[in-house]
Amino acid sequence: MSLLILPPARTSLRRSAIQLAEELHFDPRAARRAVAAWERDANRAPSRGLLVRSDLPGVNAADVRRALSGLPSPGDYRVVIKPLRYRTRPHLAGLCEFDVGRIIVSVPEPFRPFAELVYVNARRKPGAVMKFAWLSEKARFRTRRDVLRFVYLHEWLHWYLREMQGRRSGAETACDRFALRNFRRRQVTVDDALEALEGTRMQLLPAAFRMAA
Repeated sequence: MSLLILPPARTSLRRSAIQLAEELHFDPRAARRAVAAWERDANRAPSRGLLVRSDLPGVNAADVRRALSGLPSPGDYRVVIKPLRYRTRPHLAGLCEFDVGRIIVSVPEPFRPFAELVYVNARRKPGAVMKFAWLSEKARFRTRRDVLRFVYLHEWLHWYLREMQGRRSGAETACDRFALRNFRRRQVTVDDALEALEGTRMQLLPAAFRMAA
C-alpha cells in the first residue's frame, strides 16, 4: 500500500477581520436641535394643567386657568394668585420662589385700570464710567387678566432661565421685554422666550445650585 502524503495545508497567519456594525455618526448640531425640540414640547403643555391656588376674592382657580390659557407651563411649580394691597396707586408685583417651587402673581386690589413704565432694554453710555440709558415703554393694564398674564410671563421666564437653562435668573429687563411683547397674544411658546433673550448675557449657576435646582 502506498501512503500518499500531501503537503501541509497552507495556513494564513492573518486573522480574519471581525465584522463590526457601522458606528453611527454623531452630529452635535442634531443633538442640540433634538434637545431644543424636547424643551419646546415640554413647555407647550396646556395651561389647564397648571397647579393653581387663588387667594384673590372673587377669582377661583378655574378663572385663573382661563386667564392664563395658551401660556407655557412652569412644570411642577404651583401658581399662587394673591391680592396686592396698594397705598396710592396700582402697580405690578410677582415672585418666583425656587426653594419652594412656587410662582406668586399679585393682582392690585381694589382693581382699577392703570399704566406702568416697563424697562425693555438698556444702552451703555459712552465714557470710562459704566452708565446706561434705560429704554422703556408704557403698558396699560385694563383688566385683571392683563395683569395676570403679564406678571405670570415675567416670572415664568425667571423659572425657565433657572430650571431649564441652569442660568442665573435675574434678567429683569429680558423678563419685562418678554412679558410686554406677549401678554396680549393668544399663544406663547418657548421660541418667543428665546427671541426675547437674544443678546442677553447670563452666567451659569454654580454647580451646587444646579444640583439643588
